[in-house]
Amino acid sequence: MNIPPAADARATTRGIWLSLIVVAAWSVLPITLRLASRQLDPYTLTWYRFFLSALVLGGMLAAARNLPRLVQLRRLRPTMLLVAATLGLASNYVLYLVSLDYVSPTVGTVITQLGPLLLMCGGVWIFGERLSRRQVIGVVLLVVGLLLFFNRRLAELGDMSGRAGAGTLILLVASVTWAMYGLAQKSLLDHFQSTQILFLIYVGSAIALLGMSAPVAVIGLPALDLVMLILCAANTLVAYGALAEALKCAGAATVGAVLAIGPVATLVVTWATNRVSPNFFAPDLLNAATIAGACVVTVGSALSSRK
Repeated sequence: MNIPPAADARATTRGIWLSLIVVAAWSVLPITLRLASRQLDPYTLTWYRFFLSALVLGGMLAAARNLPRLVQLRRLRPTMLLVAATLGLASNYVLYLVSLDYVSPTVGTVITQLGPLLLMCGGVWIFGERLSRRQVIGVVLLVVGLLLFFNRRLAELGDMSGRAGAGTLILLVASVTWAMYGLAQKSLLDHFQSTQILFLIYVGSAIALLGMSAPVAVIGLPALDLVMLILCAANTLVAYGALAEALKCAGAATVGAVLAIGPVATLVVTWATNRVSPNFFAPDLLNAATIAGACVVTVGSALSSRK
């Protein structure tokens, strides 16, 4: 059955707006993570993000009588895809938190942009998504814009020794595992609804991390830390719920292109946070190349996101 061009365009537009919600959610995530991780280790914090998300989403699905039918996992393909998506997302969460002990959030943001770019490449290679000439130009502009945007950080990224090198390697692996999650998530849409997939991933991740976490550590947490922990879980629900629907509405290449503007949003949030609370994050000094890079990234994302 052929999809009318107008309906396809509306779905793509919806996917772009959902991707922008993901960008907004992820741009404020470093703040809540920084506060929530003051007394919680990465495994426990990540376990609670998955556990609380599974609890809420599972309750919503149960109320709607829409829980996934596990009989579908008797087949090898959906089972392997679910394992890949679960391991990919759980690994990404933990590795990103661990990397914050080695590099600044800004450095982490630029390196993790490899994830959306890999998602774009995977959409072309695995799903046969075709990029138009305009989208190819957009991808080139994205890469050039990111290099300009982080011109003062390129030396750090090129230093693969010491703590900076360790943090870079951790984030590279985290980017690959996130792309693995995204591609597996899109493939699973042939077997489950997007919300059902997320519920299964959250449950699987919580089970996988239980042995490495300490759930009782939340007892006696200060009120602010507890609120930040809940906000981290809420961020997971909102961001990945929007991402799952975006992948359903638009191609992986389109979604990956929109997510590439994440560094710009994160820098704005970081700057605003430091204005309210100086030195909460390591400040990033802006220069002409950085501002130009932000403009180029925005243009490149706009071109890449549409046929």
